[in-house]
Amino acid sequence: MYSGRGTEGMAQKTGGAISDNDRKLIRDHAYTIREALFTCTTDTQVECSVAFARLLNRSGVTTENYRLFLRMLITNNPWVVEELLHDREPRLLFSTIRPDAELIETTFGVLTSRHPDELHGNVLEATLGIVQNAYFDPDDGYAIYPLHIMDLNALGKFLVKDKDQAYPQNKFILEILDRITGLGRYYGEPEKNILAKHAFNLRFAYFDSTRNLNDAIPEPLLVKLPNRSDVSPENDFMGLVEERRKRKRKTGARPSK
Repeated sequence: MYSGRGTEGMAQKTGGAISDNDRKLIRDHAYTIREALFTCTTDTQVECSVAFARLLNRSGVTTENYRLFLRMLITNNPWVVEELLHDREPRLLFSTIRPDAELIETTFGVLTSRHPDELHGNVLEATLGIVQNAYFDPDDGYAIYPLHIMDLNALGKFLVKDKDQAYPQNKFILEILDRITGLGRYYGEPEKNILAKHAFNLRFAYFDSTRNLNDAIPEPLLVKLPNRSDVSPENDFMGLVEERRKRKRKTGARPSK
């Protein structure tokens, strides 16, 4: 415990710096903090997470906090996601962050872990933005994080076969897959060629009216499930959040999707 002047156990005033006592408190109560911010299974947890998401939104995405932004997105809770992103373009959320292997792997983990329709639209768009940025030059992206067939399936399963290619979600995914079809084009590496061919097959399964997506993607991955992370805060808290969003819309901020 802090043994300096003042009440025992109280953190020393250190301006913007974090004190040793605060570090110890965070370590000792990591589970409680995690439950409060990331679990979102009760209305109280959602309220706590929404308030923290608002704080993050005001700070903006930086090289120090972008993993925290991503972790908040992973909650997939609509209230949390919309508070985190309400005045930001989801696909550009991480555009200033240089992708690394951990970020890309986590992103594909998010896409893999959710079925179509289960992932909040803004979460899907933000994670696709990371993939698009990482594989704009597919060979450069592959050098950071080597893709797997299952990663491509995780992308392709979010294509909506009964909507045309101009549908924003389809357009975004098809553009990414099109980039990946160029993987290994100039180097002739067999592993890359296999991935490039699978990206082509995913696009072909979407465009060909005689084929279905399950001709290229295992059918269990295509099962549609609703978002089961949609726990709401209590009514009075919901009212405060909605009123704040209305005020922001009146001042010209971009509304949530």
